[in-house]
Amino acid sequence: MKLRAVFCLALGLALSVCLAAGRTPPQPAAAETPATVDSSAVETADRGPDSAAAVTAAESADSIAAAADSLAVDTLVSAPPAVEPDSTAPLPVETDTLLKALASDTAAALPDTAKAALPADTLERAGQLIAEATARENPRVLRFNAIYLNSGSVASNKLMDRFIERARKYSLGGFVMDMKDDHGYLSYTSRLPLAKKIGSNTRRVGDPASLVRRVHESGLTVTARVVCFKDRLLAGYSENGAFPFAVLDSTTGSPWKQDNGEIWANPYHPEVHGYLSGIVEELVSFGFDQVQLDYIRFPSDGNTDNCYYPVAIDSLNKAEVIGVFLSRVRTVLDTTAASLAADVFGWVPWLHKDRNYWIGQDWDVIAGYADVICPMLYSSHFPASFKIKHGPLRAYNIVREGTEKGVERRGGRPTGVQPYIQCFDWNEPYFGTAYILQQIRAAANGGAVGWIAWNARNDYSALWEALRVANGISRSGSE
Repeated sequence: MKLRAVFCLALGLALSVCLAAGRTPPQPAAAETPATVDSSAVETADRGPDSAAAVTAAESADSIAAAADSLAVDTLVSAPPAVEPDSTAPLPVETDTLLKALASDTAAALPDTAKAALPADTLERAGQLIAEATARENPRVLRFNAIYLNSGSVASNKLMDRFIERARKYSLGGFVMDMKDDHGYLSYTSRLPLAKKIGSNTRRVGDPASLVRRVHESGLTVTARVVCFKDRLLAGYSENGAFPFAVLDSTTGSPWKQDNGEIWANPYHPEVHGYLSGIVEELVSFGFDQVQLDYIRFPSDGNTDNCYYPVAIDSLNKAEVIGVFLSRVRTVLDTTAASLAADVFGWVPWLHKDRNYWIGQDWDVIAGYADVICPMLYSSHFPASFKIKHGPLRAYNIVREGTEKGVERRGGRPTGVQPYIQCFDWNEPYFGTAYILQQIRAAANGGAVGWIAWNARNDYSALWEALRVANGISRSGSE
């Protein structure tokens, strides 16, 4: 059965159950549009995946793209900034109260949403059918739940032992591991000549293939995270006073700097594409099940009018350039059984129409090449006014709706949706066990093939507690 038919059947089943129970589904609310808020980071230096703090106010979601030059995005900082909770937001509720609301099958549990009146188990089953059909039609769509591990964790045998033990205890499916970090450093020693030339090699992981085998032996899936165009080593490399791989500042001829001083590699440059594709090829040779590309976009958060691309393709817009790069990576992976995942800003599932997106992230273009797309649906990174009416269930509605919109645009492959969920307390007054559980449930109800928990410091104590509650595991010692 084709995925669209399964999608319609699943939702039809949900509606029929609802009507049979004597309840009328509420009408969908009018389209909600984010408003501008200050940009900021979520965590410390080894942060990510790439995430936007907010999007510009507009009359509808489609018009956001036209006004995208005023988009506020992430800024690298040394520590999470102190941010006062939105003064108009409701006060936090007790965890057990929220958990009961999440378990309820009444309309009051999820107010003002199109599926609020549907029984919880029906929503979950509909989402499961969608995810199953997606994976059946595209075997490269991997279905698993994961946590992100930075290069420091990956390099430590002691920490890896701990994370593997936790993953098995709480039925986690795998890890997303930093193999090329936010600064451009590799977690291993590459054989690529350009890696040696720019100084990106490290010995953090002496034997990547052995690390992958170790994770596989524990029954877990392993994904290699590769930060792409935000690369200060590649962009900062100079020859005879020139910077061949950088996005340049048209006023100085030096690498363009965004507001926080970060510099970028040129997304147009075929040698940049070749370097990144070579890294992907090495990673799959080590046995990684999947490669996840982050920062697959053009630079932002600064005076982008001064961005100059010495190597450019005038006939292509930014979204099409990203498509060219993904096509090259796809060619590499098609010679293997590995899966391709791509990270995008959280608001991308809501955007339509304008193909010349400011940063080059067009869901439909990316879905043409990626097996899985991972939108960063952190409620902290949406404007406080966006879906504020849902109060303590705001995160549920953002994750579920963002996932559903991605599923509806899954493309011909088809492409699975695996959202990043928030596992840090920055700018989130409701953060805690119930907050994490509602994100997990929202992803499942939306048809996701899994979720990835993000904490830059890899402090997953809150997640372990949430999974302990969800799995009915008794407390035993320190987590």
